[in-house]
Amino acid sequence: MKHALSAAEDPQIFETLLECVSQIMIAVDIHSQLFLSCLILLVDQLDHPYVTVRMSASRLIHKSCYFHLKGGFELILSKVVHIRNELFDYITMRFTSHPKMVREFAEAVFGVQTEELVEKMIPIVLPKLVVSQQDKDQAVRTLFELAKCLNTDMVPLIVNWLPKVLAFALHQADKQELLSTLQFYHDQIGSDNQEIFAAALPALLDELVCFLDGGDSVEINQRLSRVPDMIKEIARVLTGGEDLPGFLRNHFVGLLNGIDRKMLHAEDLSLQKQALRRIKMLIEMMGSQLGTYVPKLMVLLMHAIGKESLQNEGLSVLHFFIEQLANKSPSSTKHVISQVFAALIPFLERYKENPPTHLNKVVNILEELVLKNRTILKQHIHEFPLLPSIPELMEVNKAIQEARGSMTLKDQLRDVVDGLNHENLNVRYMVVCELSKLLNLRRGDITSLITGEVAAEMDILSSLITALLRGCAEESRTAVGQRLKLVCADCLGALGAVDPAKVKGISSQRFKIECSDDDLIFELIHKHLARAFRAAPDTIVQDSAALAIQELLKIAGCEASLDGTASLSQTLKDKSAKSSRGMDTRGQRLWDRFSNYVKEIIAPCLTSRFQLPNVADSASVGPIYRPSMSFRRWIFYWIKKLTAHATGSRASIFNACRALVRHDMQLAIYLLPYLVLNAVCHGTEEARHSIAEEILCVLDAAASDNSGAAVGGQSEVCIQAVFTLLDNLGQWMDDFEQELALSQSFQSPASKKQASKSKGQGSISSTDQDQLLSQCKYVSELLTAIPKLTLARASFRCQAYARSLMYFESHVRGKSGAFNPAAERSGIFEDEDVSYLMETYSCLDEPDGLSGLACLRKSLSLQDQLLINKRAGNWAEVLTSCEQALQMEPCSIQRHSDVLNCLLNMCHLQAMVTHVDGLISRVPQNKKTWCMQGVQAAWRLGRWDLMDEYISGADHDGLLCSGSESNASFDMDVAKILQSMMKKDQFSVAEKIALSKQALIAPLAAAGMDSYVRAYPFIVKLHLLRELEDFQTLLVDDSFLVKKFHLGHLEFTKLMDNWEHRLRFTQPSLWAREPLLAFRRLVFGASSLGAHVGICWLQYAKLCRLAGHYETANRAILEAQALGAPNVHMEKAKLLWSTRRSDGAIAELQQTLLHMPEKVVGVAARSSITSLSLVPLNPQPAFCDTQASSENLDIAKTLLLYSRWIHYTGQKQKEDVITLYTRVRDLQPKWEKGFFYLAKYCDEVLVDARKRQEDNYELGPRLVPLTSTSISPSNTERRWWTYAPDVLLFYAKGLHRGHKNLFQALPRLLTLWFEFGSVYQRCGSSSNQELKKVHDKVMSIMRGCLKDLPTYQWLTVLPQLVSRICHQNEDTSLQGGKRLQQSYRKLKRGFNQGNNGSNLFVQFASLIDHLIRLCFHPGQSKARTINISTEFSALKRMMPLEIIMPIQQSLTVSLPTYDVNLTDPLTSVIFSASDLPTISGIADEAEILSSLQRPKKIVLLGSDGMEHPFLCKPKDDLRKDARMMEFTAMINRLLSKYPESRRRKLYIRTFAVIPLTEDCGMVEWVPHTRGLRHILQDIYIKCGKFDRQKTNPQIKRIYDQCHGKMPEDEMLKNKILPLFPPVFHKWFLTTFSEPAAWFRARVAYAHTTAVWSMVGHIVGLGDRHGENILFDSTTGDCVHVDFSCLFDKGLQLEKPELVPFRLTQNMIDGLGITGYEGIFLRVCEITLSVLRTHRETLMSVLETFIHDPLVEWTKSHKSSGVEVQNPHAQRAINNIEERLQGVVVGVGAAPSLPLAVEGQARRLIAEAVSHKNLGKMYIWWMPWF
Repeated sequence: MKHALSAAEDPQIFETLLECVSQIMIAVDIHSQLFLSCLILLVDQLDHPYVTVRMSASRLIHKSCYFHLKGGFELILSKVVHIRNELFDYITMRFTSHPKMVREFAEAVFGVQTEELVEKMIPIVLPKLVVSQQDKDQAVRTLFELAKCLNTDMVPLIVNWLPKVLAFALHQADKQELLSTLQFYHDQIGSDNQEIFAAALPALLDELVCFLDGGDSVEINQRLSRVPDMIKEIARVLTGGEDLPGFLRNHFVGLLNGIDRKMLHAEDLSLQKQALRRIKMLIEMMGSQLGTYVPKLMVLLMHAIGKESLQNEGLSVLHFFIEQLANKSPSSTKHVISQVFAALIPFLERYKENPPTHLNKVVNILEELVLKNRTILKQHIHEFPLLPSIPELMEVNKAIQEARGSMTLKDQLRDVVDGLNHENLNVRYMVVCELSKLLNLRRGDITSLITGEVAAEMDILSSLITALLRGCAEESRTAVGQRLKLVCADCLGALGAVDPAKVKGISSQRFKIECSDDDLIFELIHKHLARAFRAAPDTIVQDSAALAIQELLKIAGCEASLDGTASLSQTLKDKSAKSSRGMDTRGQRLWDRFSNYVKEIIAPCLTSRFQLPNVADSASVGPIYRPSMSFRRWIFYWIKKLTAHATGSRASIFNACRALVRHDMQLAIYLLPYLVLNAVCHGTEEARHSIAEEILCVLDAAASDNSGAAVGGQSEVCIQAVFTLLDNLGQWMDDFEQELALSQSFQSPASKKQASKSKGQGSISSTDQDQLLSQCKYVSELLTAIPKLTLARASFRCQAYARSLMYFESHVRGKSGAFNPAAERSGIFEDEDVSYLMETYSCLDEPDGLSGLACLRKSLSLQDQLLINKRAGNWAEVLTSCEQALQMEPCSIQRHSDVLNCLLNMCHLQAMVTHVDGLISRVPQNKKTWCMQGVQAAWRLGRWDLMDEYISGADHDGLLCSGSESNASFDMDVAKILQSMMKKDQFSVAEKIALSKQALIAPLAAAGMDSYVRAYPFIVKLHLLRELEDFQTLLVDDSFLVKKFHLGHLEFTKLMDNWEHRLRFTQPSLWAREPLLAFRRLVFGASSLGAHVGICWLQYAKLCRLAGHYETANRAILEAQALGAPNVHMEKAKLLWSTRRSDGAIAELQQTLLHMPEKVVGVAARSSITSLSLVPLNPQPAFCDTQASSENLDIAKTLLLYSRWIHYTGQKQKEDVITLYTRVRDLQPKWEKGFFYLAKYCDEVLVDARKRQEDNYELGPRLVPLTSTSISPSNTERRWWTYAPDVLLFYAKGLHRGHKNLFQALPRLLTLWFEFGSVYQRCGSSSNQELKKVHDKVMSIMRGCLKDLPTYQWLTVLPQLVSRICHQNEDTSLQGGKRLQQSYRKLKRGFNQGNNGSNLFVQFASLIDHLIRLCFHPGQSKARTINISTEFSALKRMMPLEIIMPIQQSLTVSLPTYDVNLTDPLTSVIFSASDLPTISGIADEAEILSSLQRPKKIVLLGSDGMEHPFLCKPKDDLRKDARMMEFTAMINRLLSKYPESRRRKLYIRTFAVIPLTEDCGMVEWVPHTRGLRHILQDIYIKCGKFDRQKTNPQIKRIYDQCHGKMPEDEMLKNKILPLFPPVFHKWFLTTFSEPAAWFRARVAYAHTTAVWSMVGHIVGLGDRHGENILFDSTTGDCVHVDFSCLFDKGLQLEKPELVPFRLTQNMIDGLGITGYEGIFLRVCEITLSVLRTHRETLMSVLETFIHDPLVEWTKSHKSSGVEVQNPHAQRAINNIEERLQGVVVGVGAAPSLPLAVEGQARRLIAEAVSHKNLGKMYIWWMPWF
């Protein structure tokens, strides 16, 4: 053809020949050589002289190409690489000789200008021209032509394409060519090889690794296989070494990015697969440096595995990667393990349906991970989930099991919590799925763990619940993120609605705005960027994070040389440079602060080369926010705008993070306050204005009323962000003012003079200060520009009620002050303000505050009464108010709805249905509302026809009244689920349950951010849904109306038991348990188990009775009676007793008992019942004699209750009562309660007899010894001590059978024994036979106790035993000693089994000696610390010890769950298996505090890894304090038992006190606390009311001047209090800036202060000045210290302390706007009633104080070895006893009649706040603070 063409002359022959050529092209394959030759033939014709030929040539090229590929010529060139290369080469060779042809080719075939064609060709042809250079001059000429065509010169051209050329040269097999190329460049530019390579470096590597023009796969493989050698070549030229990893580490990230950008995200699948191959190659080359790049590689590999098409290759590369890691840097494997697991679990999960294609690959990877890395596995075992049990995974599972060892449930849960906090989303999802399986498998164990209430386990449970709540608020919008939320909600349901009183809250950390730039950079990288980088879901986010880190490190001056692993030659170069620059220290300092883990992540960023994109400034005017906007968009735009306006050194920091803000919400929220502060402090006027405008725009949108009932989810988040921002700004202001005030107050006049001398320096600081002050002014202007009312309303709409309360309260406080006897403002409140406060308050879960607010009003409106009663749950009262309101506005939908709600809550379901039906016919336009409420009644009643009717009514469109709460819509869901269950539609049931959960998640997440308590209502709903699911799995596909269960049905009974347990640990309040009980009634009712339905009604009745809803309780009892529930009479009697109808209650029980078979009740008991009877007898025919022991128990319970009431009301003779009690004991010989009450009764009889006999004895002649019979009152009555053996025996038997009453019984048992011993001692042991007999009996009982009672019981009364060790009666003290010895021996034995036990006691002795020496160590005169390692080296050498760390939790005995068959060896379990930390070390420095005795603060290190600080106090007798702590621990136990105090979580904050000798000891340091005086002084200094130099002398002067001139109360009121307006509330606002925390802290303050006040008053605790009352800045708790002034000692001072406790104006101020009304008063009442109820228990503990030979009472007698009878002590004890009866004693007041609890509380408060008392106090008690 070629010859023919060159020969032909006739154009038509030409045409024909060309057609032939094109036909050949069409006939052959594109890839064949023939195609190419033909194409070149056609191209050749393009410079033919004839136009027609040229045209047809170009046409035919196109035509034949289109035939093969639709894209035509250009597509062929891009697809078939070798055609392109050959063709371009051909054209280049003709470039100088045939310019016309080239132009024609460009224009006709490509349709572009020649220049463009040249640009396309250069990358391909230039390397060949330079490298191969067959014809040197020709090549150079061509290069010149090409350059000319592009309007440049040859040198810039070849330099520009240097990387391509070098890459091409390196690819050639012939080394020679590389050298000649370099030579060519050397000739042209004159640079040496090193410079040439250095210039080309990053791009050259990119060319070598990421080339796209590879041709076919064989060729590509060949090229790739040579890449490592080439890179070595380059490394040799540049660094002289062949250390590949070291050379590559700076370019690795760039290369990965290139692969990712060009190949992984390409359209073409083959390219994506190649990308993975190249990643594999890079991994291979990186070797030892691999660890640093783990996050980067993981993101790419996870991306690949996520794509179906790439899975196979992705898994192979992942496997290879893991192998490499394990070999090269095993320490980094740990970061990958959990992530790989999370990625692979889905494959295994799918296995259940059909074996996935890649199963064996997955198995290999897991085996690689698990089997090769056992050691690492062991450390990180808890991150692993259980893998599905597939036969292929046996090995792996076995290895994991081995590493795990046997795990308790507790450990498993602890691991789950760690896993839920993992930064990677997939890992969190995997862990939570495992948890959900675990909760299903180990149902029973979980419930028993929750009911067990062991402190350590409750901690884990609390953190688990917190983690799950956080999971429900997951931000990620991916499918996994959505699933994660659902599974978290599922797990919360499976755990059940654990009573909030058991769950510990999280203390909130205070946000601190970092001052210096470096701190900010550190925080940003450490907290946010490193996390974002590790957890990035894709490369875009990851690169944004890397860019931010890179820029920030640059700003901070961190150099590449900081990274320890940088290659050597570089460090050498840098060393010389470093000495010349001092700048590096800043970067070095910052770098050293990072943890190693973070350093490893961010090291690549020191050398990465990301570019910051430039962003055009979008100058939007006016606020950005629109109500429909998503949170992401709003905050991104706002931050963008703020960043654009930022100024100063921070601008660059903000700029660096700009790209990431779009993806990472946490970072955005973190940066917002910094940006706003920057704009406010340094920006322009308009910038400040626009910020205020933006904030108001968001708030107004929320506060305006037209935006529907509740605010939507998205805008709620925006508002929350604005709130957080305002909090942070407020905090910044507070900190700033605090620092300013303190710095000024410390400048004494002298130092001011100094400043004026050195004028130059002073002036700078003052201008600085002015500038700061103006900044402060701007911020406060911004904060005041936002009205408090708007804030309050907006918060209320978002359901952030605590915040709303905080803002509104400060608004009201500014307007009308607070309720406080010393307040500056009138305290006259406007009614609507109070109503708004009440409405807000009623939404908070705090039952007592409302009554306090009600006191602020002059008269209560109907609405207020409604609120108060609703909150208290007095539904009958609410109903009355509702009816009244309904009369006023009979058409109001809201009122009708309220009435329905009352009926529902009072359980008048039938009435409710009737009411609803009436409303539907009367007010049909609101049918939807009525039906929604009707459904609630219908499903509870089990009226299915009605339920269906209402559901269909509620599904119609119509008006919805806003009042019907979320409860109604949830009840709709429940009803629909039940409806589907009846229709046997399994799928629909599952779907509806899922939908219902979905609806709960959003509000649950919002509430969960605040606190568990606020989320609790939603969790109860999840609990119920979970039980519906359980029931559905039992039913399978039957309707529950058809399928009946009976009690023999194993699954059913198991489920019922589980439900019973779950119910038991919910909050024992009506609203929580009612729906659960209703559902149980329905289940039992459907299976017609009437009695069980009755039991549910009884449980309901009990709840109602305890809550005081007696009417509803009565209804429930009637229901239960109708259904024949067992034991209705008990509940009925208790209800009568509660309503103060004791006669009726007793009669009810009496009837029941008389109707029981005589055989069971017993003849004697029966006759006792009938004696002095109140009821006419009508004997019943005897029942048949079949009675099971369970029935026996019921009878015993009834009988016991009857006997107790008879005993209280005194309706029978002593003998009868004892008979009754004894009968209880006979019926149930193993029942602890029976013995306990019997003992108690006999005890009372004994006390009574003793009192009478001793009174008579007092009257008789003194000389006759007690033993003579002549004066015994009547010879018939038994002597009181004859009762003693019985009482002791009954107590002991009760204790032997259980420890429910341990703390009442055992102390009393000992007290009695000791008292009896004293009497026996006094009366002379010999003369009285009877007494001696009794004494022997008593001793033998006590010996029995010693033998049989478990050791741990004795531990609880250790102090009491120690205190009576010097008892005068030899036998008694001996036995006491034995008791101690026994506990001690047990201990010793327990340790001996372990290891060197005797050693332990030696350790004790020497440790104590060292500590005593430490207490008294004087230290250097001015020194602030003692160096322990030098001064006390022996102490340091002793560590570690096996001695338990003496912290409070180790000093309280934890009781085992009681099991009657406890054999003795088991009792030592309490020590050995306990989780108490031991002392493992002591810190090197001990701090010396500056107070008078110079106490030392030492830090002991525990085996739990925690530091425990202690204070060593010399010259201070701590024995009383230790006793007081035991006493408070006792009170804490009582408070946790009593329902009212348990619900409020009342407790006394205790700390460990360890007296070492009688004048020194150690006290556990209470962290985060500060004394009241210091807190107030700082606040007063801040607002300019206090001056350290002048204020106190001034007060002293006022006191001196007024002394004797005017009454003290007037002086206090008019002269001193005006100087100090109350300010304590400010401390709460500044310390707890987050409102929920503020509210919790204030409630905690009120609770703890009230409890302490009451307890302090009872025991006569004095000396309550401002330094002995501390406040915890993390919780708000009040902590009292220093108990040396006990038992009314304060009244014996020369200036007696007249007030019962400290309730000065500031203490009242801290309680909020209502003062002591409300919470404080209510808690006082509750505490008093607890203390008064348990009078005997408390007295028995306090008696130990009297007898304790170690506690001195008066200065005169120091402790001696003898027990003394002691008048002071006796008087003190009598006072306490009287106070516990309600007689106000010891406060300057005459004794009164015993008051009721409420009266006593009010009276005490009145005494405490009276100015008369306060004015008479010692001046430095500071009654004005």
